[in-house]
Amino acid sequence: MKKMILFGMMLSFTLGTAQVTMEKNKLVKDGQTYKLKEFRSVFKDPNAASTFHKARTNAAVSNVFGYAGGFLIGFGIVPALSGKKTEVRNGVVYENKPSRGWAVVGIGAGLVGVGIPFAYAADKQAKKALALENGEPTAFRPHFKLESAGTGVALSYNF
Repeated sequence: MKKMILFGMMLSFTLGTAQVTMEKNKLVKDGQTYKLKEFRSVFKDPNAASTFHKARTNAAVSNVFGYAGGFLIGFGIVPALSGKKTEVRNGVVYENKPSRGWAVVGIGAGLVGVGIPFAYAADKQAKKALALENGEPTAFRPHFKLESAGTGVALSYNF
């Protein structure tokens, strides 16, 4: 009986250390950390590698939209909050209108909003790639979720 318990503990330890996990922006396998761009050497399953490649692509698209939107928000918020002022550049008088600044802020917020679904998809695909590599089931897993709905609470069935 003691041998079976010892064998079971050793087996669970071996399975636990052979899995691929993600910590911050690094992949960890067998106690060794890898950069995200080294995912091909970490993932042995080709489906997991292709899924993680899609996740990296979605993350890159999300970062582009997020950084561009953040830049436009920062660039447009200054004239929007400064009000209507005149400015002299190279001997020419320019009049700053706050409405132009708010338009740039709105465009930036729209770009950030476009980047959010890509970030969500990247996270979802990265988790799926890790589950594929670790041999976890990735099939259809519906679940219930408690959400706020206007002035009340709703129970939704997500699948």
